[in-house]
Amino acid sequence: MSDGLLRVGVVGLGQWGRHHARVFATMPGVELAGVVDLDPREVEAAVARYGTRGYVQHRELLGQVDAVSVVVPTVHHYQVARDFIDAGVHVLLEKPMTATVEEAERLVDLTHRRGTVMLVGHVERFKAAVEYLRRVVRDPLHVQARRVRPFDAHRVMDVGVVLDLMIHDIDVALSLVPEPVVEISGVGIRVHNSHEDLAVAHLVTEGGCRMTLTASRVSAVKAVEMEITMPDRTVHLDYLREVITVRTLNGEAERIALDGEEPLRAELAHFVACVRGGDRPRVTAADGLRALAVSDRLLRCLVDVSPRVPA
Repeated sequence: MSDGLLRVGVVGLGQWGRHHARVFATMPGVELAGVVDLDPREVEAAVARYGTRGYVQHRELLGQVDAVSVVVPTVHHYQVARDFIDAGVHVLLEKPMTATVEEAERLVDLTHRRGTVMLVGHVERFKAAVEYLRRVVRDPLHVQARRVRPFDAHRVMDVGVVLDLMIHDIDVALSLVPEPVVEISGVGIRVHNSHEDLAVAHLVTEGGCRMTLTASRVSAVKAVEMEITMPDRTVHLDYLREVITVRTLNGEAERIALDGEEPLRAELAHFVACVRGGDRPRVTAADGLRALAVSDRLLRCLVDVSPRVPA
């Protein structure tokens, strides 16, 4: 650190990476020391906007930063994160953690050996409503989640909808039910890609909790919701409105609106606090690996029910 400032960088200036740069550039005690993207125009725009330094190769940032956000396509997560961790740089690695479970395991091991901080970017964990869920959910019997959105041709789709969208709900569900998943099944439908664009998954944990997760990027509407059934009540979360509805067995209902700060800002502030030693990662490398491992198991058994295209 120079002059007490934490030097941070952002690798990848796509739709989401631009927001990482925006937040870091306005964060007290933080210097946006550099940005990286293969597109020189994106680099030039960020340099002009934030007065930072720009590069087209991530290794050029080594030695310039104490911590970095890696927001590149999933297939490059392992290589980019490994180079920074190996150099002693703390890493926020966007979800999904890596393209394969084996790569994620190697990063977990490397992080332990190098003693660096890794936070996996499951940003939903930083919504006030999800924090509330984690405080009130006890002994869930069933978890049901739906995360759907219309098709967007401009959205990066280098992975299927399980790793693109459903993994958020897998991570949140596993944080609510911290026990092994013993049964997994599901179906997937391809519409616009070689990967699945719609998926429905059924999971059963060791303690008997059942989970039904639906994700689609070809929906007519945008909706993100989760409902948890417990022995004495049902809790419903509307992610988009950050509203929780609790209904007890006798029919009494309570509606709770939670207004927290921007989840990405909360996540990046938490990352900075972890790097400075004032906090521990809320979503550890092990958490990222667990969500990826369950997603991988699902993908291996996913039944493709896509309609056949006439020859």
